[in-house]
Amino acid sequence: MAIGSAFGISVTHVSTTQSAPLGFEVVKQSATGQEIWVYVFNDEAATAFAVGNPIYRDPSATTYNYWGGLIAPVTVHQPKVMVLGVAQHVIAAGSFGFIMMRGVGSVLAGSGALTLDTPFTTGGAGTAGTVIDYGDGTSNENVAVIGHTAAAISGDAVGSAWIDCR
Repeated sequence: MAIGSAFGISVTHVSTTQSAPLGFEVVKQSATGQEIWVYVFNDEAATAFAVGNPIYRDPSATTYNYWGGLIAPVTVHQPKVMVLGVAQHVIAAGSFGFIMMRGVGSVLAGSGALTLDTPFTTGGAGTAGTVIDYGDGTSNENVAVIGHTAAAISGDAVGSAWIDCR
């Protein structure tokens, strides 16, 4: 685990060439506290990771040593152990980059708004790669709680929230 930017590349660096070990974590201080970023590979066939997309571990065997990521699917709550983090910048398909594993960052709400002061989970309604309010339902979505809102976020919009995919 590296601290800050002493490892030589920025957490916003994206490349089709691997620049760090997969799974490499960077701890960084920001105005909102400590952030933890993890280096992954976008294993999507043609879709870029967008700001706020929750990214889950590609379940196909050992793709990229378990650090190949896919955009979380619609209506499927991924267990927290499968969620690698949340994209904070665009990472093109077939590229390597860092995503936020823990800290204050951006999340993309599904078609339903995220409620103020509420935990959220993967499997956002309407669009892949979005999140929805955690509801104590029958689908075991509590196993996928990956963050908490500090402000309401409108449906299909990006907003700031506490992310914890660790």
